[in-house]
Amino acid sequence: MSQHTEELGGTPAGAGEDAGEVSAASRLVAVVLDTTQILPHDTLTYRVPEHLGDIPVVGKRVVVPFRNATLEGFVIEHEGSTHLNEVREIGEVVEGVPELTQWQRNLALFIARRYVASLGEVVKTMIPKPVRIGRVPRPSKKAAASRDEPTAEAPRLNEEQEAATHAITAAVTAREAQRFLLHGVTGSGKTEVYLAAIAETIRQGRQAIMLVPEIALTPQTLDRFRARFHDRVAVMHSALTDAMRAREWWRIYRGEVDVVVGSRSAIFAPLQDLGIIVVDEEDSSSYKQERHPRYHAVEVAFELGRLRNAPVVLGSATPRIEMFYRAHGKDVTLLTLNRRYNGRELPAVEIVDLREELRAGNHSMLSKELLNALRTCHEEGGQSLLFLNRRGLATLVLCRTCGFVLTCTQCSANLVHHHSTGKCHCHYCGHTEPLPTTCPACSAPKIRQLGGGTERVEQEVLEAVPGMRILRMDRDTMHHRDAYEEAYRTFARRDADCLIGTQMVAKGWDLTGVRLVGVVNADGSLHFPDYRSAEVTFSLLTQVAGRTGRGDEPARVLLQTYTPEHFAIQAASKHDYRAFAHEEIRIRKSWNFPPFREMVVCIASHKVDDKAKAMAEEAVSRISGTIAPDMAVEVLGPTPAPMHQVKGEFRWQFIIRGQQLQQLYEYLPKGAGWNIDVDPSM
Repeated sequence: MSQHTEELGGTPAGAGEDAGEVSAASRLVAVVLDTTQILPHDTLTYRVPEHLGDIPVVGKRVVVPFRNATLEGFVIEHEGSTHLNEVREIGEVVEGVPELTQWQRNLALFIARRYVASLGEVVKTMIPKPVRIGRVPRPSKKAAASRDEPTAEAPRLNEEQEAATHAITAAVTAREAQRFLLHGVTGSGKTEVYLAAIAETIRQGRQAIMLVPEIALTPQTLDRFRARFHDRVAVMHSALTDAMRAREWWRIYRGEVDVVVGSRSAIFAPLQDLGIIVVDEEDSSSYKQERHPRYHAVEVAFELGRLRNAPVVLGSATPRIEMFYRAHGKDVTLLTLNRRYNGRELPAVEIVDLREELRAGNHSMLSKELLNALRTCHEEGGQSLLFLNRRGLATLVLCRTCGFVLTCTQCSANLVHHHSTGKCHCHYCGHTEPLPTTCPACSAPKIRQLGGGTERVEQEVLEAVPGMRILRMDRDTMHHRDAYEEAYRTFARRDADCLIGTQMVAKGWDLTGVRLVGVVNADGSLHFPDYRSAEVTFSLLTQVAGRTGRGDEPARVLLQTYTPEHFAIQAASKHDYRAFAHEEIRIRKSWNFPPFREMVVCIASHKVDDKAKAMAEEAVSRISGTIAPDMAVEVLGPTPAPMHQVKGEFRWQFIIRGQQLQQLYEYLPKGAGWNIDVDPSM
C-alpha cells in the first residue's frame, strides 16, 4: 500500500520508536479518502488512536486529518509498518455508515489494479453517495407489491434448456465459482434458463444479480422477474436519482431483496449471500464504463463470483469473440441453445444492395423494397421496427462550393443537424449552433445537409406511409427517467405501428407483434476505425433481425447495405455465428489483436496541442525503456487520437499491445491529463 508524505502533516511516532520505522503493534491502517482532490497516493497511512480501544476499524468510515482540514474515508486494510517519521491519528469512526465488507474491499482493490484506476474513484462507484455519508432515505411512497399475488407459472423447459439449467444449478449448490457462456440463438429462451437457475438459488436461501445492458431492457426484465418473485426484486441503474439508488441499496443491504436487476453498476449490490450472477447480452459495449474507473462489468462479475463462491452466467446470441474463444479453453464452460423455444425458424434475411438503388436514381435512405414492405405490414395490421445506429436529421453539413464541413469549435467532431431543435449539435460535448444559410468559409449559398439519422428516417416514413404511428427511440427522445419504460409499454400495447431506433432497440425486447425489421444501413459501424467493427456489425444485425418472428405472425427482415459481399453481412444474413467467429478469429490472430494479445490505450490531453504530444512522447520513451527484449510487447504511437480535440482539449494517444501487460502497469502515466483504458472497446 502507498503511504502519505510528510508534508501532509502528522503527529510524532510513539516514544522509543526508531525514525523511519513504526511497528505493527502501533495499529497502522490504510485509508482511502472520499475527496475530489488529487492525492499523492491511493491510500494514506494513519494510526488507530488508543481511545478507540479494541474497536475493529478495517472497513469503517472514519474522520481523519488531512493537511489543514479533516476529511472522511474508508479504512481499507491494516499496514504492518511504515517508513514515515510522523503518522497522524484517526479522529473518529463515522456512525450510521455500513462498513465495507471484506469482499467489497477486495473487489475494489482488484478493479483499481486491473484497470489502473484510483481506489477512491472505485469506492465512489461502488457505494452511492447518500450511503457513504450516512444518509438513510425515506421509504418509497409507492405501494409494495403483495408475496399473495399469483406467481407466474414457469413454462416447461425444453431439453436444451433443462441441460443448461442443470449445469448452472449444480454449481450454485456446490458454491463453485464456475463461469458459463450460454450461447443461444435469438428467441431460444435464455431468460427462462436464468429464471429457473435463480429460482433454485433463492430456494437455497441465497440471492442473485441479473445484469442487462441497456436501461431500455429493464422494464421488460423487471416485469418477468416481478411476475415470478414479486416485491423481492430491486432495480439499480444509472437513470435513478441518488436518493432512489440509495433507497434500493438499503433494501438490498437489509436483506429485503432476493434478486437485483440492473445495468453494470448493479454488480456492486450488497447482497448478503450472493448465489449467482447473470450477465445478459454479454457482448454489449455498455458493460464497459467509459469514464473513470473504466471497468468492464463482465470481468468484475468474474472476480466477484470468485470472491463469493458464486457461478457467473453470461448469455448472448452473439458472444464477444474473446469470450467465445475462452469458452473453448478451460476458463469458461460453453452451454448452447441451438433452436428457438417455440420451434419456429429464424426469420429469413433479405439483402438489399443500396448501390443498385443509387443506380436506379433512388437517393432516399429507404429502398423501394423496404418502403413497399412497410406499407404492406401497416396495411395488414402488423408492427415494424427500423434500425439505424445514428441519430439526428443530417450527419454532415457541407459546402458544395469549397468543401467546408461544419465542425464543433471545441471538438474534432462534425456537427449533426436536428430538425426538432432546428440547430446543429455536437454529440460529444453538447455544443449547439444555428444551421448556417451560407458557407462560413466562402459565403457561398450552396451549403447542404448530407447523410441522415433516425430523425430523417422518421420524416421519410411519414411522407411515404401517411397515418403511420411512429415511435422514435434514441438519446434525443429519451429525455427522462421513465421514457424507456413508457416507450416499451406503448409499443407492447400496439399503440405505435413503427419503432425507429438506435442500438437500444436492437437487443432483448421480446415483442410478438413485429412482422418486419428493416436495417436502414448495415454499414454504419462496419467501417469504423476499430478492430472490433466487424464484430459489432454482425452482433447488431443478428440481434435486431431476431426481434421479429417471435409470435405467430409472418416475419421478414430487410438488410440494406453498400457492401453485401462482406463476410460479417453474409454471416448475419444466415444467422451463422460460428462461420463469422471462425473467420474473425483467423483475422484477429493474423493481426495480433485480442484474444491473442492484450491492449491498453493511453491518451494524453492538454489545451495546447504540442504539450499533449510532448506528454505522450515522453511516456512512450519511458515505457519503451522498461520493456525487456524477451517481452512480447510493442508500443504503437504516439499519434493523434481518433477524436483529436474534445471539449477544447487536444488528445494524443499510444497503444501498448502484448501479453501479460500488468507487469507494465506501474510504469503507465497517471494523474491530471491522462486517461488509461485497459481492454478498450468501441
